[in-house]
Amino acid sequence: MASSRTRKRLGWVGGAVFLAAALYVVYMAYASFIADPGDVSFLAHKTSLHRHLSHGAWLVALHVHVASALVAILAGALNFGWTRARAHPVLHRAVGYLYLAGVLGVDGTSGYLAPEATGGEVVTVAFNLLNVYWLVAAFWVYWMARKRRPDAHRRWAVRSYVFLDTNALNRGFTWLSVHVAGLPFATAYTMAVCLSIAMNVALGEVLARTLYPCTSARRA
Repeated sequence: MASSRTRKRLGWVGGAVFLAAALYVVYMAYASFIADPGDVSFLAHKTSLHRHLSHGAWLVALHVHVASALVAILAGALNFGWTRARAHPVLHRAVGYLYLAGVLGVDGTSGYLAPEATGGEVVTVAFNLLNVYWLVAAFWVYWMARKRRPDAHRRWAVRSYVFLDTNALNRGFTWLSVHVAGLPFATAYTMAVCLSIAMNVALGEVLARTLYPCTSARRA
């Protein structure tokens, strides 16, 4: 009975996650590819782009970066919400690979974009550390599934998935720092990036162990 209640609770959580993810994807797709495809609003805050960097190439990398993130957001939410391994093992695996492809797309383009990050070297280093951690987390998602350790697989999936809200947190913290605290945009963005990453590491750990508690001595 307790197990049934837990599954029902996780089903509601998964449904809510998918709905929120779908709404966010629609908003970001509109904002990034229709309302402001040249990303003029964000570029206006950059001090400069290196002369050797092509603005066209940077924009293509950014669009691939955003599109990959949107794919990962939807794929991850779909697996959390409905395509569970026990009920739909083949579909769950296929959507999982789609999620990993999205993560690789985000990480790969971020390596190109990070050196030009608003806020300078501090933000560049922060994003590079995030990329390494996220790639490691995504690997453990895959590896724990291969080793047939479902609870550990789910915990690592949570730790990995939370980083897809980094952009939303960055925007929120930056807006508050600029409009409430009155900080310059570059300073506000730098603080927002560092705070978002630290918060997501903590949030991922709390959610992973709350939603999928460790039931054996083998912890991951």
